[in-house]
Amino acid sequence: MDYRARFLLVVFTAISACCFGQMPLPGSQSQDTSFAPRFSEGGASLAGTVMAATSNTPVSDARVEIRDTNGNVLSSVYTNHQGAFDFGLVPEGRYHIAAFRGISQVEDQVEVHSLNTTVTLRMAVGNQQAGGYTGNTISVAQYKVPEKARSEFEKARQATAKDRLDEAQKHLAKALEIFPAYADALTLRAVMNLGSDTPAAVADLEKAIRSDGNYALAYTVLGAALNIQAKFDQALQALERGQSLAPDSWQGYFEMAKAYIGKTDYQAALRQVEKAQSLVPKQFPTLMLMKAQSLLGLKQYSNAVNELEAFLQKEPHGPNTATAQKMLEEARQQVASK
Repeated sequence: MDYRARFLLVVFTAISACCFGQMPLPGSQSQDTSFAPRFSEGGASLAGTVMAATSNTPVSDARVEIRDTNGNVLSSVYTNHQGAFDFGLVPEGRYHIAAFRGISQVEDQVEVHSLNTTVTLRMAVGNQQAGGYTGNTISVAQYKVPEKARSEFEKARQATAKDRLDEAQKHLAKALEIFPAYADALTLRAVMNLGSDTPAAVADLEKAIRSDGNYALAYTVLGAALNIQAKFDQALQALERGQSLAPDSWQGYFEMAKAYIGKTDYQAALRQVEKAQSLVPKQFPTLMLMKAQSLLGLKQYSNAVNELEAFLQKEPHGPNTATAQKMLEEARQQVASK
């Protein structure tokens, strides 16, 4: 099992949230064109707010999608602490707009026909969810899991934490024999297969999502798997859905940063890294390396040097050390040439 898959296992067993697929370097290109591009220029402005239906309080960190009349997602944004969102300029026409927060959602239609179109979405959420969803909601699908399957999964998780991967695989097999649609077990098995059989991992994750469409972790790991396959647009779709269910999960933002780097959208990648850093309780070296990659892509070489030096100070010996040293040398050369 390679480093990134092993690290995923450690994170999975420690905090039930995953983060790493393959780390794309600046300049790598996406070959996936299935996801429609974000809006960029032309049209009229579209903005609005998402409010809790009963308390009339703003719903922060809700993911808002704009779709065409065929249901295709054209763009997505997140609400701020005041429940506000802004798509910028949108071509005039009729659209479907939907907001997601945890297991709650609301949909409406909007006609963009002037310079300033606004919409207010009222979502049926509890007060706790409106103020700050933690991603710990237990779904109906989880209640269906038999106790014996839960027991086998817990044994697999504990075996994984002790690096007894063969033992973990046996317990996972038993858990899935008892309950084949066990999303947690399918996701853990997918993590274990990321380094060796990514297509099998993707199949397990897709099955996990069909079984429990509100399981944020499955979307995050699916994003990691799709990043490994360089399907960066599809990865963003999965990760954005995962973040709508668990907006405080830094691992999802980290994977989104890698996807944006793969698409050479370094400014977007930098925003995602900084969001991840704001959610991590302490400095995490790999986030420094990802930030340095974004800065290199933006040709901010002096800032990249600072990040790489900080990374190497925190992790002088590790699987990414050689890559960081090479990046640092190139960044210093760029600084010296100016």
